[in-house]
Amino acid sequence: MSTLTEALRILHRIHQQIADLQDRLQRGPKQVRAAEANVKKCEAELATSKDVYRAAKMSSDEKQLQLKQREAKLLDLQGKLNTANSNKEYQLLKDQIAADKQASSVLADEILESLERLDVLQANIKSAEEALSKNRDEEAKVRARVGSQQELLEGDLGRYSNELADAQNLIEGDFKDNYLRLSKSMGADALAPVEGETCGGCNQSLTPHLIDQLRLNKPVFCKSCGRLLYIPE
Repeated sequence: MSTLTEALRILHRIHQQIADLQDRLQRGPKQVRAAEANVKKCEAELATSKDVYRAAKMSSDEKQLQLKQREAKLLDLQGKLNTANSNKEYQLLKDQIAADKQASSVLADEILESLERLDVLQANIKSAEEALSKNRDEEAKVRARVGSQQELLEGDLGRYSNELADAQNLIEGDFKDNYLRLSKSMGADALAPVEGETCGGCNQSLTPHLIDQLRLNKPVFCKSCGRLLYIPE
């Protein structure tokens, strides 16, 4: 029959394995959520890039329309200039044409700048689309990987849970109820090995009397953290 010390060693090992599996099972969905968040972020950035481009394109189109209207007006003024009835009218039309040409020149420069900006914004859209495609591919890979891992981890967890149930039968008497209550509330932290003359869970020094009790295969709890202690192999 296994001694209490041997039973606690086995139980602690199984508890630690179960805790590790549970942690890994929790990390899987977190990884999926992180991948989903990256995709949503890229989708938002792409939508913003497209909105900025549409607004800039609308502004550029309006400026080009204004330029066409100014050019049409200049042609009209030039026709009127050729048929002016007086020097005064001629000079007024000439001044107006000069002012409109200057305004058209400024507008043409603005249009050129807007077209250059549209090229940059189009490049931004392309980069955002590439980033979104890359993150969607990564999300699919994460989902596939986590899905396959979760199935394996759940199988391992079931196996170790059965091992734990069998190992708990190594403990007998009233002490078993105390152990079950402690393990239910603390899990793997319910037990700790003795390291030198201290508790392996909280590093609290142990009295010689407690060490002697452990060597006599007696149940001993750390007076600081409450863990059930055992002497490691």
